[in-house]
Order: sequence, then structure tokens, then C-alpha cells
Amino acid sequence: MEYLWTSEYVSPGHPDKVADQISDTIVDAYLSVDPNAKVAAETMVKGNTIYICGEITSAVELSQADLERKIRATVKDIGYHREEFGFHHESCNIIFNISEQSPEINKSVVKEEERIGSGDQGIIFGMATKLTPTYMPPAIYLSKQIIQLAYNGIWDVFNGEDMIRPDMKSQVTLLYNERGVKSIDTIVLSCCHSEAMTVADVKEYFTSHVLAKMKELNPEHIQSWFTNETKFLINPAGEWTIGGPIADCGLTGRKICVDQFGADSPIGGGAFSGKDPTKVDRSAAYMCRHLALETLRSHEESEKIIVQLAYAIGVEYPVSYRIMDPDTKQEYGLGSFTQDDLTPKAIRDRFGLQKPIYLETARKGHFGNTQYETNDIRFFGWDINSQFP
Repeated sequence: MEYLWTSEYVSPGHPDKVADQISDTIVDAYLSVDPNAKVAAETMVKGNTIYICGEITSAVELSQADLERKIRATVKDIGYHREEFGFHHESCNIIFNISEQSPEINKSVVKEEERIGSGDQGIIFGMATKLTPTYMPPAIYLSKQIIQLAYNGIWDVFNGEDMIRPDMKSQVTLLYNERGVKSIDTIVLSCCHSEAMTVADVKEYFTSHVLAKMKELNPEHIQSWFTNETKFLINPAGEWTIGGPIADCGLTGRKICVDQFGADSPIGGGAFSGKDPTKVDRSAAYMCRHLALETLRSHEESEKIIVQLAYAIGVEYPVSYRIMDPDTKQEYGLGSFTQDDLTPKAIRDRFGLQKPIYLETARKGHFGNTQYETNDIRFFGWDINSQFP
């Protein structure tokens, strides 16, 4: 039996991801000065205006001017540095509506020094698979690679000139049979571009820069998925010169499938960005990914692992966990881990989640990255490393 399976990805310049990065800029700003800050920052971007709402409790107060400076730097780094884009890092309006965290929630989270309750109830999933170099599902692995190459080309190919613009989306459809991935059926890429470019120019950019590098970078088994039957739909709606928040409203947390494992894993429903590590939607998702990778490492017979954790607000330990191979239905235990490793504090301490690491996750994706360390700060500590598997 053959069937089709699809996942998508979006660039850092997509309005929803712009919102995610702004929210995580705020998280990082507070954790930089107060590792115990409680942050829930929601962002909406529309037109040339940024709206930030939420709840923040911190021992150190940051001025609105400090936050604005950091937010504008993030918007510039994303690529919105030209007035002709309509959304611009210097001229955009920034509106805040922030209060302190509810004292009832704060009381349930902050216990004794060595204990932290879950900041909310939550159902969280993580997964890992041996099918790709990043241990991510094939469809989202390829979708992300397309976006990374297309987006980086703004600087690598065009040196930041106004040709390809920051807002873009990709989608990959794979053809499966009983043995697994048979081929790539369809690749979709929509890139915002300047008036100086035509759709034909965008197609040429995809072929010469994106597709050529994909075939060069990937291992042979993934290269073999490209066939003469693979369809390429590049800017299928035609010209796209109006993009970003001028064209579409962006909201924090609206790309949860993109942020996780695409269509290949269940989704608990909670978003990541804008949340400090007491929010298990985020921190426990990182632990789920880590558990999936470690279980895959320990069990060579499995090709794919899915992990579920569930928490209750104010409670340290998960109310349930499950680790399984979805293909063989084999169930696994925690292995070398214990329930003590699954508390919000233990997760926070294991991965250094009190440090300002979060903008990088919103920018590069939360999963499928190799760990690295800069200035004694470890990024993506829950993900693959140079010794894995």
C-alpha cells in the first residue's frame, strides 16, 4: 500500500515566527538578569505595530526602553531592515500590556528552594527517528532544510540586497510504501521577493541555490528520494511582493506543528515561545525529545520513538509518562532516568534552562539541532550532540 504524507516549515521572517522571536527576546531579557523570572509573553505583529501582552514577575525590573531596544534588534536581525518592507525595526510601534503573574499561580509554582511545581497542566510529546541525520521525521527535516537554504540565501547569495525577502513557507509531500519513504512527491516553496524579481527568477534561485545544495548536503538514501516524478511548485500563486506583518497578522504560538515534529507526532497543544522553564509546555517538551533520543540510542531495534509526559498545575512529578515505538508498539521504561529527572526543576537544571537560550530556539527551531556552547551557555542541550548516537 502506498500513501502520501506532508509536513511544512516557515522562515524566521514569517509573521508568526516574528512574534515567537519577539516573545523569546523578552524571555531572554529577563532570564539574563533574573534566572528565576516568571515570564509569559504573547506577541502580535500587524502592519508596522508590535503588541506585547502577558504576565511577568521578576526581582529585577527592566525598563520599557530596554525591552524596546532588544526587540528592535531582533526585528532587524530577522531581516526587516528596509522601509519598503512596510514593517521596519526602527519605525515600528511597540505597545505593551504586561502585569505580574497571578499570585495564586505563583504560589503553586514557587515552593521550597529545591522544589518547583508545574506552571500549568499540560500534555507534551517528543520523538526521534533514525531516518534523517538530525533524527527528525523526513518531511519536516526536508521542509526545514529548504527554508534554511532559501532564507540564508538572502545574505549568502544576495548580500542582503532587496531580492528574496524574509517571509517564506515550504511544504514537502513524501510517497510512502510498506518499506518506508519511497520518494519525494511534491515540494512547495513560496518566497516573498522584491518587485525586481519575477516568479521565473525565484524558480531559478530555488533550482540553483536550494535544490542543488539539498542534493549535495544529504546522504545517499535521502538523495535517492528525488526522482524524475518529483513535482516542484515554486511560488505557485504567482508574484509575492507584499509579505511579512504588512500582509498577515502574526501571533506567538501559532506554528506548533512547525515547532515540533510536523505531522509525524501527536501534539499536546501547548506552544513554546514566550514561556520561562516552569511552563512544562516548553521545558517538558525538551525533556521528551531528550528521552526519545536516549531511548533510540539504547534500543537499536527501534527506528522511531515517541514519548508522552503529562503534568498537573502545581505538582512536581508528571501524572503519567509513556515511551514507545509507534511502529512495533514496543513499550519502553525510563531506562537510566527516574521520575526525579522529570520534575520542572530537574529538567531546568539538566539543560540550563534558566539561561537566555530561547531566542535561538525560536530562530533555528526547537528540535533537530546540534548542541553547542558559547560563553558558558549551552544551547539545545536536550538535542543531538557530536557523540550521538
